[in-house]
Amino acid sequence: MRPSSFEYKKWNHSDNIEMFSSINETDYFPVHFHDYYCISLITGGTEQLDTPDESFYALTGSVSVTQANEVHKNQAIDSSGYSYQTLYVNPDLLKYHGTGKKPERLERVINDNILAGELSNLFTGQSSLANFETVLKRLSQYATSEKPVTENRFALLDELCETFPYQPVSLDWLSKQFCMSKFHFVRVFKAARGISPQAYMMVKRLKIAKAMLLKSQDPRHVAFMTGFYDHAHLNTAFKRFFGITLSMIKKS
Repeated sequence: MRPSSFEYKKWNHSDNIEMFSSINETDYFPVHFHDYYCISLITGGTEQLDTPDESFYALTGSVSVTQANEVHKNQAIDSSGYSYQTLYVNPDLLKYHGTGKKPERLERVINDNILAGELSNLFTGQSSLANFETVLKRLSQYATSEKPVTENRFALLDELCETFPYQPVSLDWLSKQFCMSKFHFVRVFKAARGISPQAYMMVKRLKIAKAMLLKSQDPRHVAFMTGFYDHAHLNTAFKRFFGITLSMIKKS
């Protein structure tokens, strides 16, 4: 089996755009979500993208899109692995560089040689800010009118994560806040959001931790303030859910 490798970059302009690439990826991340679009150029193999409703496949040379706030899991279709270069895009950037209207969703798999070439250039360092803006404008052409299904029933959980990111919250306590039994709460939450409440809170807290780390706050302090045992525990969570480490964030 060929060895895999990872790389994480961050641009210091355009909303601190982040890029993540992997070669010969065979593992997959747990079910998770992002509040931005994940635009992935598949540079080798085939990617399988699973959502709560269906699965999609992106071949070498195509561009795979994970919608903003979409619960998903990415993986290779077999043990040979796959390679990709992912650009994380804030929906507001697509609005600014596109039609002036924030897209509801983008097409799932895009076959566009020009877009693929521009994305590849971003990762090889052969592209300028103007080329990056070209990528955003081209992406905005693939916006669709399909609206994502939202579930506001569990907004309290978002509020708890943001207000008390450091506070340990048990499943028993959470279920009582929604006047449900523990098992019923887990079942209906997963049906609504496509992810368990425990994993949902983990991703939310990692988002808060990442924002703190990007402001050069001490990892030990960040771990304490976001409910992790220590910075090693925080590092393990980042690696498991997003494939990056604290050192990668610090160097970006």
